Amino acid sequence: MTRRKTGAALLILASSYYLVESIVAARWPAPPGYSWSRNMISDLGVPECLGDAPSGRFICSPWHALMSAEFVLLGIWVLAAAILLKPLLPKTPLAEAITYLALINCLGNVLVGVFPGSASEAPDGSHLRVVLHPTGAYLELFAGIAIMAIIARLYRAHRGYTAFTLAMLGASFVGMIASVTSSPLGAGAAERLAIDPFVWWRIVTGVVVLAAAGRPATR
Repeated sequence: MTRRKTGAALLILASSYYLVESIVAARWPAPPGYSWSRNMISDLGVPECLGDAPSGRFICSPWHALMSAEFVLLGIWVLAAAILLKPLLPKTPLAEAITYLALINCLGNVLVGVFPGSASEAPDGSHLRVVLHPTGAYLELFAGIAIMAIIARLYRAHRGYTAFTLAMLGASFVGMIASVTSSPLGAGAAERLAIDPFVWWRIVTGVVVLAAAGRPATR
C-alpha cells in the first residue's frame, strides 16, 4: 500500500512543473517578458541572454537553472513511479514495455535539462546542445505518447479513465501537427499542446491510483 501511494504521489508531483514554469517565466526582464504563445518551453532553461534571437523570440531566463533542474526531476519521477506501480499492471509483454518507455522518457527529460535548448540561436552555441536537446525532447514526447497509448489499451474497460487518456493522446497529436504547420496558436502554445498532455495525464493518473489505494483489489 505504501508503495502504491508513493508511486501515485510521484505522478502527482508532476504538477510542480507548472509552478516552476510560472516562477521562472516571471523572472524574465520586462518588457517584453516571456511569451507563453511565442516562446518555447525550453527557452526557460537557456543560460544565455540572447535578446532578440534569429528566431524572433526574446530569450533571457535569469532562473534557468531552476527550470533545467525541474526537467530532470520530471524524468526521474516518472521512472520511479513506473517502477513502484509496476505490480499493479497486468503480467503481459505490453505492460512490461511501460517501464522501458518510462526509462526512455526519463532519459529524454534529463537530456533536455542538462543540455538546454536554443543554443543554435547563439552565435557561439554548443553543437552538442544543438543535437542532444532536441533528441531528448523527441524521446520525452514519443515515450510519453506510447505510455498513454498502452495504458488506454490495457484499461479500456475503465471507460472514463480511458476516455481521458485518449483525449490526452489526441491533444498531443494536435499539438504536434500545429508545431509543424502554420498554426495561429504560436510556436510556444503548439509545443505546449504537444507536450503538456502527458504531464496532465500523470497528475490525473496519480490521483486515480491514490483514490483507489484504499481498495487493494483495484488494479
